[in-house]
Amino acid sequence: MKAEINQRIATLLENPEIETVRVEVRTAFEVYKDAREKDVSAQRAAFDAEEHPAPEPGEEAVRFSYVPDEQDEQNDEMYKAFREREKAWRDKVAAEQRANLDSKQAILAKMQELVANEEHIGKMFDAFNTLTEEWNAVGNVPGDQYREVHDAWHRLRDEFFYNVNIYRQLQDHDLQVNLKKKEELIAQAEQLETVTDLKEKELLARSYMKAWFDVGPSPRETYEQLADTFFGHTRGALDQVKAHYDSIREGFQKNLEDKLALVEEVRALVETEVTDPTEWPKCAEKVKEIQKRWKTIGFAGRKDDQEAWEAFRGLCDLFFQKRDAAFSDVRDAQKKVRDRKQAIAEEAAGLAESKDWKQTADRLMALQNEWKNLGSAGPRDENRLWRKFRGSCDTFFSARKAEFADRDKAYKSNQAAKEQLIKEIEAFTLSGHHSQDLAALKVFSQRWAESGHVPRKVFEQIVERYRSAMDKNFDALGEKRSERSVEAYKQRVESLVSGEGAEHMARKEERILREKMDRLSKRVTQYENNMGIFTGKGAASIVADFQKKIEGDRREMEEIRRKLKMLRDARQGSSAE
Repeated sequence: MKAEINQRIATLLENPEIETVRVEVRTAFEVYKDAREKDVSAQRAAFDAEEHPAPEPGEEAVRFSYVPDEQDEQNDEMYKAFREREKAWRDKVAAEQRANLDSKQAILAKMQELVANEEHIGKMFDAFNTLTEEWNAVGNVPGDQYREVHDAWHRLRDEFFYNVNIYRQLQDHDLQVNLKKKEELIAQAEQLETVTDLKEKELLARSYMKAWFDVGPSPRETYEQLADTFFGHTRGALDQVKAHYDSIREGFQKNLEDKLALVEEVRALVETEVTDPTEWPKCAEKVKEIQKRWKTIGFAGRKDDQEAWEAFRGLCDLFFQKRDAAFSDVRDAQKKVRDRKQAIAEEAAGLAESKDWKQTADRLMALQNEWKNLGSAGPRDENRLWRKFRGSCDTFFSARKAEFADRDKAYKSNQAAKEQLIKEIEAFTLSGHHSQDLAALKVFSQRWAESGHVPRKVFEQIVERYRSAMDKNFDALGEKRSERSVEAYKQRVESLVSGEGAEHMARKEERILREKMDRLSKRVTQYENNMGIFTGKGAASIVADFQKKIEGDRREMEEIRRKLKMLRDARQGSSAE
């Protein structure tokens, strides 16, 4: 990309008239700068990923330093050459304007000399005409000197007509005619206050001023008063126009800021690394939305508006070039998604009539999750495949719902049996024979497990009643904590292997138990290693404490083994159903 930008810059710089291409050249350099920043970021990331040895005392740490390539060096050379050419052009324009200023000041000095000293009418007019031609032939002067120089010229021009001897020969009639014309212009200028259209007001004021300068001299005694009155009206009108244009320029600045903000938004989208090709359409919509917002922003001034537009258009073009280059990747990605979703839909169609409610439900839910994470298969195929897949899922789950409706009746019957069993446990009285009472409680537990599932909405409530009743008897019996824990775990196992997502919940429970077993095993090993460290006086109590902890952990590990076996047997029984 940087090579193409450099080629574009080199082509533009071949133009000998630098002022005609300098805006476009600057925009190209800005685009190249963005491309170089990406290389800097890439080199910095590679530097940060490397391991750097720690500095020796007195040495400085290794710091990142960007290594430019040949394109960067070529770009720097062209930028230097461009800056030199642009500076030479600006210096040339400034020199020409300063020379023009010197020329006009020289003409003003000659005019001053002519007005003050020349008395020969023929020579005066010849010199006046020559100076006027010279004045008109000289180009622009620096802007901050324009008004002062031109005001001085017009003042001397008027003084010339007043001071030359020819005015002495003009008849009073001519002076009065000019006076009348000026009075008429003053009357017209007074009406400028009533003109509401600023453009018309400006045109009228300037036309009146031109007409004023075209009118010959009027009587000297009223000249200044008439001029002050006339220019008071015309310049007042022009001040109103200027204030209006100043407010417009302020609006230009606001519009420019808004447009530059949109330029930065597009730049951010251009610089965004799109890793998922399917995200390109979303990014493209954002760019199009930004383009719509650009159209709603007003004019920002001739120079700034053009430069902002060229930068904006260049970035938009660059984005869509990147989008088009990556679009083939989008089609490839959508094809892979389409093929996988086609396979999912076909697998679901094969499972739609299955009666293996638990395993099939788990598989269909896994397929649904995979479907959600795959992304889009493209506008042409996505809805078609989704209807096929969803239809198969609806067929299976509707059939399962009807099946479970029959099971609910059985669950309610089981609920009644469990509630009757709970009443028996609550009414049970210990005989005083430990083994007999323990056996009776285990029979209660076995009957509970054999009484089947109950409706989910009452499961926790009825299990809590059962647990409370059994705990009361175990407490009275003084049974060990581990025995009670294992017996109580039977109730948890029943909830884990039944209902929606049972297989997932059972696997999660098994993983938790095995992780706890590993932690206990490592802790026992650590305790045993520590016991060998302590010898001598006072070591016996420490060793005894370690031995006590080891025995406790081993009892808990044995309890976990029994729970794992219970969970494994329950899962096998559930799968057999």
